[in-house]
Amino acid sequence: MQHEFSLRAEWNTDAARPHPSRGFTRDVVIQAEGPGELPGSAAKPFHGDASRWNPEELLLAALVECHILSYLYVAGQAELEVEKVTVRGELTLEAGAQGGQVTSATLYPEVWVADAMQLPRARELHEEAHRQCFIARSVNFPITLEIPNQHQMPELPQFSSRLGAPIAVLKPRRAKKPSQVSGNDEARLAALRAERAAEQQRRDGVVSQTAQAEQPAQEAAEPTEAAKTAQQTNAPAEQTSFYEQVGGEPTFRKLAAEFYKQVDADPEFKAMYPEEDLGPAEDRLRMFLIQYWGGPTDYSQQRGHPRLRARHMPYHIDSQARDTWLKFMRNAMDTLELSPLHDETMWDYFQRAARAMQNQV
Repeated sequence: MQHEFSLRAEWNTDAARPHPSRGFTRDVVIQAEGPGELPGSAAKPFHGDASRWNPEELLLAALVECHILSYLYVAGQAELEVEKVTVRGELTLEAGAQGGQVTSATLYPEVWVADAMQLPRARELHEEAHRQCFIARSVNFPITLEIPNQHQMPELPQFSSRLGAPIAVLKPRRAKKPSQVSGNDEARLAALRAERAAEQQRRDGVVSQTAQAEQPAQEAAEPTEAAKTAQQTNAPAEQTSFYEQVGGEPTFRKLAAEFYKQVDADPEFKAMYPEEDLGPAEDRLRMFLIQYWGGPTDYSQQRGHPRLRARHMPYHIDSQARDTWLKFMRNAMDTLELSPLHDETMWDYFQRAARAMQNQV
């Protein structure tokens, strides 16, 4: 199947710098039906106007946009729930006495997905997207993909003890726990995201209020107490994973138990579960969360790759079911009494995961 594209470009003389004088203007107007006019010029090194698009930038823009669109296509084929794609591009032009040409380009793509366990697969798809990009297949210079290391889960702050007490680089906000979940109100979700972004900018470091007593023998014998102290003060002590910082296995066992207590008390919502006994479902949720937040990998060893969206696809999950799930999880989290920073990190994940699992309007 053949497709044709057309546009028109126009250059006009400038009374102040008429052609063919040495100082002629490089300004061009590109016109296409639909998008309208695009102001163009030569690149600044070639006496153009830096405030207007030059041909090299337009070529690079075509490569970058084509990669994003191709990526969204292949991600859809792979049934990945993509939340965001960004691509930074660099292009090299070599000019000499005999003229010039583009010699190479480099693309730096990044992707965010709803299910963090799918991130490795999501990153692999950049190669397939590059192979399918129409523009990349049409140019005669090499294009390199450089995929940066990414962290799907928000990074927790680093800590220092140089003043004797743990010092956090970031300041945890005061927890604002919603009184209700209104998943139908997309504006509310957008407001929550904006609030988190604003709070992130205001974090400027804070000194922990509690200094641990130097009792290495007792701490070695009581790791659970150390984890509890880390959770209450935002200081990870000797732990490194989120799982350990919030108290380890007991925390997630309580979270899953409190969640399924509410499920069991709601006959309509419970009807979505294929098993009358909710015990196995509670075990699966507990093992998955423990693995996701950095604990033992029993879930994958017993059940393989999580494939969360695929596992939930057979069930009718609409916005009401999503909101009920979030309400129960919010109530369960409130029983944990997490630090504001840990609470925010976990709640942000649950909101994204719940939206990703919805498969009905």
